[in-house]
Amino acid sequence: MASLPPVACTNHPARDAIGLCVRCRARVCSECSTKVDGINHCVGCLAAQASGPRSPSVDNGAGVRPRAAAAESLSAAVSIAALGVLVWVLIEGAFP
Repeated sequence: MASLPPVACTNHPARDAIGLCVRCRARVCSECSTKVDGINHCVGCLAAQASGPRSPSVDNGAGVRPRAAAAESLSAAVSIAALGVLVWVLIEGAFP
């Protein structure tokens, strides 16, 4: 079985790449790669993320921010509780 030739790092052509940057898909060697939560990031993309604007809450990927999801859950719980009280009042009124 023939082995594949090593792929060179985008920044260091004399070094073998150990992975791809998750953001820009650049081939990176061990010196150019930083793993965050087990995911490769190249130096350029990591610097761009660090200098970019930061928001107080982070999008969870589903289009819902954690604070908004918590507010929606609280609103749903209050609505269900209010509905339960209303049903209880109607039953107590109907059967004294």
